[in-house]
Amino acid sequence: MPDDLAPLDDLAENGLPPSMRDRVPFLLYRAAEASHHLANEMLAGVGLSARQVGILTLVIERSPMTQAALGAELQIDRTTMVELIDDLEGRGYLERRRHPSDRRAFLIHPTEGGRAVQKMAVRVLDDQQRTFLAPLSEAEREVLADLLNRLFLARVRAGSPAVSDAGSVGGTGALTDADR
Repeated sequence: MPDDLAPLDDLAENGLPPSMRDRVPFLLYRAAEASHHLANEMLAGVGLSARQVGILTLVIERSPMTQAALGAELQIDRTTMVELIDDLEGRGYLERRRHPSDRRAFLIHPTEGGRAVQKMAVRVLDDQQRTFLAPLSEAEREVLADLLNRLFLARVRAGSPAVSDAGSVGGTGALTDADR
């Protein structure tokens, strides 16, 4: 173990009860929350949240999508998704266009401004990943990524609702300052 990592006994000082210190799902959740918080802090410099970068990335790297498809993919509830897209559209990063085969739906398209800010945000997220994973060696980072991908793929193959439905996993519906 690297010298700069605290032994697990030190976790008691950080408020973790003994029964939670060895629970991998709980520790994954705490690590994900810490990573998400760091991402939002660092992305504030470009005026985006991690969720907004996720939206921009999907419509840029895949193809234009409906709000419902974006919400399902990112596990963000409908109310929050509308607010996030409204904000991005208001800043000129996205635009809604009528769906060619469903006149009730709109496809979300990136603008040139959206493409430019997403590129900046990806560079910030590259820095965030390096910062967050700094306590790990390169080999440990690779093992961690492999293990997390295997866990996620197993849940997808099992048809886990948490990875296949929008649900309320992405938030409460309220747009927080971190999401703006």
